[in-house]
This record gives sequence, structure tokens and C-alpha cells, in this order.
Amino acid sequence: MTTYLEPTQERAPLRVRIAAPSPSVFAVRLGLAGIVLSALFMTNLTVTAWDRMSILNTTMSDYVFVPKVGWMFEAALMCMAVAGIGVMAGLAAIRLLGSGLLRFALGLAVLGSLLAAVFRTDLGESLSTSAQIHRYAAGVVFFCVPIAAFLVARQLTGVGYQARYRKWLYANVIVTSAVLALFMTSHFGVMPEMLRELNGLFQRMLFVLELILLGQIVLLPLRFRAPAAAPVRIPAQRVR
Repeated sequence: MTTYLEPTQERAPLRVRIAAPSPSVFAVRLGLAGIVLSALFMTNLTVTAWDRMSILNTTMSDYVFVPKVGWMFEAALMCMAVAGIGVMAGLAAIRLLGSGLLRFALGLAVLGSLLAAVFRTDLGESLSTSAQIHRYAAGVVFFCVPIAAFLVARQLTGVGYQARYRKWLYANVIVTSAVLALFMTSHFGVMPEMLRELNGLFQRMLFVLELILLGQIVLLPLRFRAPAAAPVRIPAQRVR
């Protein structure tokens, strides 16, 4: 009797490429929603109180005393905190948040926004404990947002396709820092009297610029190309 044996075949080794984690779209939407709502609330307050409060020499904190719509000031700050949370979640999704100074700066910005919303300022020159907490918390936000944006831009050094984004981020950090310096010097009476009368205008410009910075950072996960994972080699298999 003749026995026929089937030839043994060997498959070529397979290479499977594991997909890199995708950015958190929910975090981007959360951050954008917070930014847009914060801008809308503050714009509505400005328009409503146009005849009551001058945008040149009154601070935005006094919006809380506008009848019927004063709550929108606190809501705007709450939404800014939500935007900060969205920024942190988005950066964590693309592994740029880390555990160092960037996380600390964004965490302080979120906490400062919440404290500034919860604790009100006072009308007049005398400051209560609540007004002092509000003032220092707002100052923390104004300083921490441009610091966080600078740290994000620095992490993108050497990433070729993000070169233009990085330059725009640096440019907005410089402009925001300049307006912050104008606001702080006018707020503490260092500037000439004529420029001190523009304290409210400087603060409103600063608020808009900080929202723009948050918007730039929150959109980064959509522009970020995660590095492809290394291919995994699967051993060859014998087929009989």
C-alpha cells in the first residue's frame, strides 16, 4: 500500500500594528462648551450693564451686583473652570499633561476660577475676607493660564507639523502677558492717572485673551498626531 503525505507549508510571519490611543473628543467638546458659554455670559453682562457700569474703569467683578443678571458673572467663571477641566482631560488623552508644573498650573487655574465664582467681591474700598479670596483667586487664574500655555508650547518644540501652532501659541502668550502687566500695574496704581482709568478695559481684554489661550490648547488633541505603535511580530505557523 502506498501512503501519500501532505506537504507541510509554513506561513510567513505576520506583522500586526496596534493602533495608538485616539484623543478624547469629549474633552475637546467640554472645553469648547465652557469657553463659549463663559464668553456668552460675560458678553451679555457687559451689554446689559452698559449704561450702569463703564467698561473703562470698573472691574468685571462688579458685574455680580447687576440686578437680575448678576448671577451670570459667577456662571461665566464656573464655565471657565469647566473649560480648564476639558483642557486637562484633552492633554491627558494625548499624554502631554504629565504630573509636573503644567498639571499644577492648570489645576490652580481651575481652582482659582471656582473660588472666584464662589466668593464675591465688595463694593467700595474696604475688602472683606470673601473679597480678598476673590481677588487673589482671580489673580491666580490670570497668571496660571498663560503659564500653562507657555508650557504646552515648550513641549511641542521639535514637532515639525506643530511649528505654526507653537508660534501662534507663543505669540498669544506674549500678548496676554503684556496686557496682564498693564492690568496689574494699573490696578495697583503704578501707572499714570490717565492709564489707571483704563483698568477695567485692560481686565476685559485680558479675560478675552485668556479664553483664546484656553481655546488654542483645548483644540490641540484634534491636531495632535499620536506616534504609531511598534508593529508586533507574530511567530510563523505550520499548516499541514
